[in-house]
Amino acid sequence: MTMRTSSNAVTFARPFTLSGIDGPQPPGTYTVETDEESIDDSSPPAYRRIATMIRLPGRPGSGELVQVVTVDPEELAAALLRDGAPPASSEQAGPAEETRAETRPAGPPTQPAPRPFDRLLDGWRYWAATNPRAPAWIVAIVAGVLFATLIVAW
Repeated sequence: MTMRTSSNAVTFARPFTLSGIDGPQPPGTYTVETDEESIDDSSPPAYRRIATMIRLPGRPGSGELVQVVTVDPEELAAALLRDGAPPASSEQAGPAEETRAETRPAGPPTQPAPRPFDRLLDGWRYWAATNPRAPAWIVAIVAGVLFATLIVAW
């Protein structure tokens, strides 16, 4: 079976909570990844969602840079809708025209395009967080290559 992963950014303007996540998360832009597998013998190709994950900042004091948490896509969509709704006020709503003027259109929030260097750093942080022993191996290999070069040149 063929697997594919799609990634998109979602922006929360206010703190939010989801089941499976300890405590409220701060407002900001988060990366959501969706893993899908192909459905055999389908034309055109069709995919079935396997998992939806969100990248969150690491917990304070844990040494984690990033934590990846599996979330329910419907719950995430509902949280985004709640976040996009205008804040509740204690006053009663006025005429329909005023209410309509205050609501924001539904759809993905606009955000500036990420800079290439920021994307590189985010990718490195994600890789380092998901492979905690890999940087030590890289250092060991580079040191070995430098040592071998020194021996050969000597």
